[in-house]
Amino acid sequence: MSGASSSIRKQEFANFIVELMAGWAPVQARRMFGGFGVYRDGLMFAILIEDTLYLKVDDESEPLFAQRGLARFSYESKGRTASLRYCEAPPEAYDEPAHMATWARLAYDCAVRQQNRKKPASRARKSVRLDTPVTPEAQAAGVVGSSVSMMRNLGPKSQEMLAKVGIVHDEDLRRLGAVVAYARTKAVCPQASLNLLWALEGALTDRDWKVVADTERASLLMALEDVRRHML
Repeated sequence: MSGASSSIRKQEFANFIVELMAGWAPVQARRMFGGFGVYRDGLMFAILIEDTLYLKVDDESEPLFAQRGLARFSYESKGRTASLRYCEAPPEAYDEPAHMATWARLAYDCAVRQQNRKKPASRARKSVRLDTPVTPEAQAAGVVGSSVSMMRNLGPKSQEMLAKVGIVHDEDLRRLGAVVAYARTKAVCPQASLNLLWALEGALTDRDWKVVADTERASLLMALEDVRRHML
């Protein structure tokens, strides 16, 4: 099958899924690495790979999929098999909008739970411009955040790369977000691997980078594609 034919087939499948879910909620299918991400209210809760729908799962919802023998999405990476926390939709979901709504709702609720867990506690700190000199008095008064060296996952090598793009305090990173911070760092430091992206998201949400890589790889890569597209 030619590349054009394959692309058309994938788009047709994405349109079919969006239409099937329309009775439950308005959703959007956005292109991502080789497939599509499916979004509702800005949250990605499913992915489309070839002609298969995979729905987001967590510890609460995955047993329901496992009971049906619905496997996770897996792929080969560096000679080993890796998987994402997205499980196949059951066959009946493709046949009836009501069945699709039941399973899509499980995935969306999972995405909402994850989003709520990601929200960092609010801080009563004032931000400053990156080019503003940081005096001891200002730091003591809480005008700027603490060094990124105090954040989870960020060791000396990561700190060195981040400093090259002006990210030296936690507030610098929070202002940009993990994806933009990674994209800017990657542009200056080509050796930066995707592990830095997972580490930055983990630093912002106080989670181990390996947990982030396991649970949010697809959504972060999708966001990274969008950022890179706008940077070009």
